[in-house]
Amino acid sequence: MRKCILELDYCELVNLHKALLEAKFHTAPDNPSVSGSPIIANLYIQIRDWLIESEKGEEWNAWFHLSNQPDRRNQAVFLMGSCKQWGKADPDKKRKIAHNYLAPFLFGEEELMDVIEEVDRFF
Repeated sequence: MRKCILELDYCELVNLHKALLEAKFHTAPDNPSVSGSPIIANLYIQIRDWLIESEKGEEWNAWFHLSNQPDRRNQAVFLMGSCKQWGKADPDKKRKIAHNYLAPFLFGEEELMDVIEEVDRFF
């Protein structure tokens, strides 16, 4: 299988970031599987890393910290609350699910555990 390699300038990369942000964190999505998709999470993490490596990397690094994005965090928690796998998932699976829903944001272990505990209250 061939790998697709995109060549994007900075402006195109920012626009792809905006499109993925809208798709992943929309609280009434047309396709709810996008928010927690490991494929979309991986792609978005790559885009995050490219943005952080850009000339405006310091600004992007700060922007991508989950603690600086409380609205996106709340949206992710809300979306995880409707994840069909969550209620039956063991702790390791919950961590993987949470990582996918929270991508591309940067967060520590304590933040991750806070999110998981908050989602557990939905069930």
